[in-house]
Amino acid sequence: MRILLIHNFYQQFGGEDQVVLQELASLRNRHEVVFYSRHNDDLIQLNLAGKARAAIETISSQRTTADIVSLVTKHRPDVAYVHNVYPLISPSVYHTLHALGVPIVQVVHDFRPLCANGWFYNRIGVCERCMQGNYLHAIRHRCYKSSYIYSTLYAATMTYMRSSGALAKIDAFICLTEFARRKWMKAGVPAEKIHVRPNNIDAFQMEPAVGCGDYVAYIGRLSREKGLWTLIHAMEKVDGPVLKIAGTGPEEDAIRDYITGKAIQNIELVGFLSADARAEFLRNAMFTVMPSEWYEMFPMVLLEAWATGKAVIGTRMGAIGDLIEEGNTGLLFSPGDSEDLARKIVRLYRSPDSASRMGASARRLVESKYSPKMSEARLIDIFRKVIGERESASEAWLSTA
Repeated sequence: MRILLIHNFYQQFGGEDQVVLQELASLRNRHEVVFYSRHNDDLIQLNLAGKARAAIETISSQRTTADIVSLVTKHRPDVAYVHNVYPLISPSVYHTLHALGVPIVQVVHDFRPLCANGWFYNRIGVCERCMQGNYLHAIRHRCYKSSYIYSTLYAATMTYMRSSGALAKIDAFICLTEFARRKWMKAGVPAEKIHVRPNNIDAFQMEPAVGCGDYVAYIGRLSREKGLWTLIHAMEKVDGPVLKIAGTGPEEDAIRDYITGKAIQNIELVGFLSADARAEFLRNAMFTVMPSEWYEMFPMVLLEAWATGKAVIGTRMGAIGDLIEEGNTGLLFSPGDSEDLARKIVRLYRSPDSASRMGASARRLVESKYSPKMSEARLIDIFRKVIGERESASEAWLSTA
């Protein structure tokens, strides 16, 4: 199969970029893959005029149109596999691919274009005001980078995406969870166009450490939506366990100052960890906590924790509430409720046998349900389905022409 894989890399390398590179390498083992990418680092060196042009091309990019026409003409892909298109690739990619007759499969890593910042979250909390297409809310609440200018730019881009019919030109959407699928259906995308294909991990490349560990672990971005303050306030209420926080982010200085000012002894910031260090950090933990207060899609750290044999305490919010099996692979608590979280932390800390049992169950689940082999087979099935549907539609049109 000939696959055109499309992705706009972020300035800060994250989980989505990592997934794209892994899939690129995996697909190239068995298929012919052409990779079209742009990188947001290209924006750094632009002068004022260049930034103005880039802003316009965020809505519709002439360069993307020319590049895609050239690639499709040369390689004749069977399907286009699209990840992120913002800001440099732009929604024009959908119009171009559709005009060239290439079926489009879009991975839903976030909630764009249903939301200007893609998160259904802003400075006032969870927000779905723009879901049906009125992006004035995004400007009013400065939803992107807390900026009227950036929010207006992305509101215009999302408006163009939907009003130009680009959304309807996508043949299939791949959601990572049933939760995300429900949101896209609520926004009006036909159910038959939406497929669920979870993230995956090669658990056999990670050594489990069921029943080991002497601290509670958090790995992730140190930002408000991740629920770090709820976790910190929960730890202030418990005696015994120590929390180690791995990661960096905008709340790092405030968290460090709070811990120091309050002389909190059971919380430690360990900073950024490399991939190998992350695995070791998880193996040495009793269990992990994911206190997010926004709609997580399918965080890779959840699979990493399970692969190392660790139970996860997470919020009853978004995909996390669907993914964690209460009492089997972890525990759930009410988002933003530090009292409830403190109770769940104490429960697992005082019941190491339960934590070990859940960790072992989580490891088995990862091995059986979230393997790379099963994930790729699901992806190829989706590709074949949209290719077949496009060919059937073409044959039907020719028979009536």
